[in-house]
Amino acid sequence: MACPNCGEPCAWELNDGHVCELERRYDYELIKRHLEIKRFGDELAAWLDSPQGRFAAWCAEHGR
Repeated sequence: MACPNCGEPCAWELNDGHVCELERRYDYELIKRHLEIKRFGDELAAWLDSPQGRFAAWCAEHGR
């Protein structure tokens, strides 16, 4: 069985004293979130190509 927090295989039924390593936990979260991150990037790019997105980008550029 894998740890739900870091993905490391461990034997929960044996109470093996597993402690998640912080770096492994972050990597595991990033892997789980990879599709969400990619989808966000795709949706942002599509929105920036829309008339509303182009106007918002123009306003941000000229508002500086």
